[in-house]
Amino acid sequence: MQSLSLKTLNIDENNDVNDNIEEEDDPNSKHNRSVHIEPFHRQRRIDGTLPFSEQIKTMQYIVPTNGIDGRHITDKNMLETDAQGGVWKEIIHTGIGQKPTIGACVRLHYYAYFEHRDEPFDTSFKRRRYLEFRIGKCDVLPGIDIAVGTMQRRERSKFIISSDLLYGELGCAPHIPESAWCLYVIELLITNEPSAIIYDEQLLMKNTTNRQQLDDFAKRIRLAQTLRNTGNEEYANGQLDRALRSYNKARQLIHNKVTLIDGKHEEQYHQLLLKLHLNSAQCYLRLDNFEKCLRACRDALVIEPNNLKALFRASVSLRSLNQLNEAEKYLAKAMSIDSQNQDILNEVEKLKEAFDLLINKKSDETFILKESNELDIDDMLSCIAVSDEFRIKLDSVLNEFIETTTIEPFTIQRDNFSDTEYYYIELLAKYKQLNINRIDENIIHITK
Repeated sequence: MQSLSLKTLNIDENNDVNDNIEEEDDPNSKHNRSVHIEPFHRQRRIDGTLPFSEQIKTMQYIVPTNGIDGRHITDKNMLETDAQGGVWKEIIHTGIGQKPTIGACVRLHYYAYFEHRDEPFDTSFKRRRYLEFRIGKCDVLPGIDIAVGTMQRRERSKFIISSDLLYGELGCAPHIPESAWCLYVIELLITNEPSAIIYDEQLLMKNTTNRQQLDDFAKRIRLAQTLRNTGNEEYANGQLDRALRSYNKARQLIHNKVTLIDGKHEEQYHQLLLKLHLNSAQCYLRLDNFEKCLRACRDALVIEPNNLKALFRASVSLRSLNQLNEAEKYLAKAMSIDSQNQDILNEVEKLKEAFDLLINKKSDETFILKESNELDIDDMLSCIAVSDEFRIKLDSVLNEFIETTTIEPFTIQRDNFSDTEYYYIELLAKYKQLNINRIDENIIHITK
């Protein structure tokens, strides 16, 4: 085990109350949490004098890992040789009730320290709000998930957690150094058990044929969740390109690369993938990259067809791309889900304005085309700046269309041509006495 260190709890029986240390004058005080216990946020927890390697000697080794990729070591004969990381625990105050099960919603306060540091690098008190998540749902770092899963309600404990269960070998620069072990002081406030437990990890681990797949799934999900958390921090700091890179790396890590052992894993995988698609779509939307935003939204809707965020962002992207009819379909579906959402109502108004502008633009184009009838179309065609190759090819295609006996229209996709080439197509078709029918803003039909 590499040199570790964090701060041990400052529990000195010789200190008085002014040092914010808890005393137990009454032998029964351990059963009465109101006796001589300072509020959690006022206590000194760390003195920073002992390295982690000294502190863990007196702590309970609850989850041994190999210290590299978070793989658990279950063989007792391998503990002395292969166990280089994991989770160590020391109870400060005992709790009451049962430990949370997988799927339980928990609330807690915590302090997090690096080795030899008296000040925490992270704490829930900075945000003035408890941390809330569900056990076993990849909502937090795996080390935190494991640690809280061993606690009772109202219990206060300290944990030393190795880097392979936290931020990994690379850390999270500039705040988290490489291969950083951390000490957490955690107080579990509330545990809300789920109505039904679908997944039992211990039963799955007994199936030796699935063990390797389970380990690979857990590793990839853990790393992808870490990358997503990093992307969320970068997004909050306005670093949209870096956030996109984090989200894309996380998606590449798990998309079609994990074996879904059962329905529980499938749900966990799809929920994480859905969050990555939605986060990427929001970044693309803020960067005005509407094509990629639309693609990310459609990927999200494959997983959850009625996702409100995906429908709304897809509608905004389509409106910005002037595909108003498609935008209206997505927005109508979003309205059917939440007709009182203010963002959706604002988007309805913007879409109406876009339709009005399109109608006015078509009227202007019709007027210009009528005026052009008074000019010599042959001269106009020769003045339009398109390549000779394009002129010859288009003339040949339209002549073949005229000579055929089919009654099917000849379809032109506007996206495939520049504005100049598109205008030239219209004039040449008119010159050859063909009819032009506008289907929408992107498609015209040429008929005989």
